[in-house]
Amino acid sequence: MLEKILETRTHVLLNKAMDVGTLRDDVIADNIANVSTPKFKRREVIFEEKMKKALEGTADQLGLNLTNYRHIQIEGNNIDVEPEVRVLEDLTFRNDENNVDIDNEMAKMTKNKINYDAVSRSMSNEIRLLRMAITGRG
Repeated sequence: MLEKILETRTHVLLNKAMDVGTLRDDVIADNIANVSTPKFKRREVIFEEKMKKALEGTADQLGLNLTNYRHIQIEGNNIDVEPEVRVLEDLTFRNDENNVDIDNEMAKMTKNKINYDAVSRSMSNEIRLLRMAITGRG
C-alpha cells in the first residue's frame, strides 16, 4: 500500500530523469576530458525520444488518446526505458580525427545542469506535497 503512494508515475519519471541527468553529465565530462585524445569519438546519451515513445505506447495499448501524461493516470508505473550511450561518428575537420567540440560540450553540460536542477526541484515539490498530505499541514 505504501509503495503505491510513494511510487507514483510522476515520482518514477522524476527518478528516471535524475538518473539520466547524472549519466549524461558523466558522458559529457568524459567527452571534455578527451578533447585532445586523437581518434576519440564523442558520445551522447539517447533517452528522451525513447521515453516519449514508451509513454505514447502505454496509452496506445489501452486505446487511450494521451494528450498530456498528467491528465490520464494509467495503471502501472513500471517504465522500462533505459538510456543508451551512443558513439557518434559524425564528421570531423580535425587532423587527429577527434570530433569533440569543447564549446558544444560546455553548452550541453550547462543545459543538462539546468534540466537536472528543474527535475530536482520538481522531486522536492512532490515530496513536500506528500508530506503535507500525510501530516495534514501546509
